[in-house]
Amino acid sequence: MANSALAGFLILLLFFMCAMSLGKAEEEDIRKPYIIHMIKSMKPQHFYLHQHWYASMLSQVSESNANELLYTYDTLLHGFAARLSEAEADAMESMGGCLAVVPSSLNKVATTHTPEFLGLSSSSSSSPGLWSQYSTGGEDIIVGVIDTGIWPESKSFNDAGLGPVPSRWKGTCESGQAFNSSHCNRKIIGARYFYKGFQNNVSKINETLEYMSPRDAHGHGTHTASTAAGAAVTGASLLGFASGTARGMAPHARLAIYKACWAPEGRCDDSDVAAAMEHAIADGVDILSISISSEDVPFHMNIRAIAAFGATEKGVFVSAGAGNRGPLSSTLSNTEPWITTVGASSIDRDFPASLVLGNQEIYRGTSAFKGGDGKLQGPFPLVYVSASNSSKRCLDGSLDPNLVKDKIVLCDQLIDPDDSSAPEKANEVARAGGAGMIVANEELLGAQQQFSYTFKFPAISLSFKAGEKIKSYINSTSNTSTATAAMRLTGLTIVGNATAAPIVAAFSSRGPSEAYPSVLKPDMIAPGVNILAAYAGSVDYILDSGTSMACPHVSGIAALIKAIHPTWSPAAIKSALMTSSYIVDNRKQEIRDSVTMEAANPFAMGSGHVDPRSAMDPGLVYDMAPQDYIDFLCSLNYTKKQIALLTKRLISCPKSSFEAGDLNYPSFSVVFKPGNNSAQVSRRTVTNVGAVAKGNVVYRASVKSPPGVSITVEPQTFVFRNLYDKATYIVKFESNIRTPSPSEGDQNGFGEISWTCIEGGRQLVRSPIVLTWQASN
Repeated sequence: MANSALAGFLILLLFFMCAMSLGKAEEEDIRKPYIIHMIKSMKPQHFYLHQHWYASMLSQVSESNANELLYTYDTLLHGFAARLSEAEADAMESMGGCLAVVPSSLNKVATTHTPEFLGLSSSSSSSPGLWSQYSTGGEDIIVGVIDTGIWPESKSFNDAGLGPVPSRWKGTCESGQAFNSSHCNRKIIGARYFYKGFQNNVSKINETLEYMSPRDAHGHGTHTASTAAGAAVTGASLLGFASGTARGMAPHARLAIYKACWAPEGRCDDSDVAAAMEHAIADGVDILSISISSEDVPFHMNIRAIAAFGATEKGVFVSAGAGNRGPLSSTLSNTEPWITTVGASSIDRDFPASLVLGNQEIYRGTSAFKGGDGKLQGPFPLVYVSASNSSKRCLDGSLDPNLVKDKIVLCDQLIDPDDSSAPEKANEVARAGGAGMIVANEELLGAQQQFSYTFKFPAISLSFKAGEKIKSYINSTSNTSTATAAMRLTGLTIVGNATAAPIVAAFSSRGPSEAYPSVLKPDMIAPGVNILAAYAGSVDYILDSGTSMACPHVSGIAALIKAIHPTWSPAAIKSALMTSSYIVDNRKQEIRDSVTMEAANPFAMGSGHVDPRSAMDPGLVYDMAPQDYIDFLCSLNYTKKQIALLTKRLISCPKSSFEAGDLNYPSFSVVFKPGNNSAQVSRRTVTNVGAVAKGNVVYRASVKSPPGVSITVEPQTFVFRNLYDKATYIVKFESNIRTPSPSEGDQNGFGEISWTCIEGGRQLVRSPIVLTWQASN
């Protein structure tokens, strides 16, 4: 008996030790994608190809077959991506020729009337749109879109009227699940897909929810691609709403699709995105549109920042969304000065609806409910089910039919990944037998911000402010009478000055960049609220909102500029877009912020709202070459290794007086640090790109300063005699503002410098100024 018990104990002990050993082994064996940055010139001579060198390094850190080489990079960065454990990554970083080993991060993806709103098309013969003046519409410019893929059957991608594919194109049309080379044409000239990083960082692609091919199962990529360069499609609409001719900003441009983001959530692994950018540049794109958000991290730690730097060196314009984490400050994505960062704004289109309470108060909202006929529906009892957070938000299964049957239900809409969409809330109210739904935004979505949703059930979207007043009305009647409401759903689309526009969207991420406050971001705003564009699957067109929608507007406009000015650098194109932006709405009032409904500042809208017509002929541009960005990095005290990660070569920073504020950027961000808040000096150089016909072209400076600050410009006048002449000016900022205390926090002031052409042209070249007084420690 004793021997039996001892034997049992030994067996249990052995089992426990094996389990512990197995657990430890599994913990050590956890592998995920890493990006390994290499010094290309250090390849040992006995390796014929760099891939052989990389494979040898992998074999040295581990004998495991699990260390799969996912990608090699040779164009925008040098190195490779591989599956490594943490210990193997540490070992790899100590090997000769290795600059850095960085974990591959996961990020997420962040129209019929906008061409007319932007002045690209016009129904007026007296004021023709830009397309009528430049009829090519960006033909032969190639726009690369890195996103969730493409739905090639959409009419937005027909190639009628397009000539042969540009001979310089080197890309291909990859086959895969439900996609083959026949799905490409003279509009979609190439399509690739990248999944190895996602599969090794998240999970294997679920081919019941997603296509293992360039085909789009999410819809986001189809929407952004058609916004940038979709062909003209007459009669496009969403259930009759927003009807008209749908087309992209550059309707004759070509599209190259790079699927690197995967359903169901549109998540994107950095190693896949970097591979997509590599192929896009090698294939021959002119414009890269990237509607993907990420954290504001140091440039040398951001794989997309590194790849975008390489793209800029190759002459490719890169645009990206500012992110959808507004209205909180310092929530920006894509803050690199070599990327054009785009915030979101509204357009002058509305789908009016209204709610009439039992006390006769009327609240105006918006709704894309097709069943609306303009007649008042109701009144019905009105209820807000506050029993739980789930019922307040009308989440799936949260509503008790006994409480909501034949009633209008008020539901909260939050900025929360766990919250349901407004149409899903409407479905829940319908399931519980409700008569209708009101969805009210949370405060962070803006006191007055409204979004249009497609509803299959009577529903209306209202602002946070309206929602709070409706809740007060419900509470005031709870003990005396029944709260009631009636809905008027018009089913109409209203366009024009009846709707003030543009207004900065509440969700659009705000500056400043905490990592790099000396560069003002975002660069500009563009339409990004309730944008109608092509979609995937059985739904032809949908309305969507986000800086993801704003970004491709700018990408397409950049393609138009590139077609007219093929020799302009990415910096020159960005400058043209920024300095020509406008800051007043369609009612000649200052562009407002939807959060406060007061004038928006540059942290919300950058230089202002993009203006394609003016950007074609900006007069002056602030041009930059890659060396200017390197000087900027040196001024930030970047190390030789950190700069090498971006430039792919070892560079020693020269001893110079170059300051971060001297970057030849089209805007100014001046930081007064504690103990040094009296004076700052910045330098800028402008290039004349306006035609010089007869005589000279003369520009004069004007300045707007905030209280307590003196801003002077020297010289105050420029005379240009030739196209591409350059001139340099110095700006001195003198402050009488004291250093804020820690309890006050950083303080800001805003102004602008404008150069007005007073002879030889009519251009206005405007640069916003942000002044920041950092609080004492």
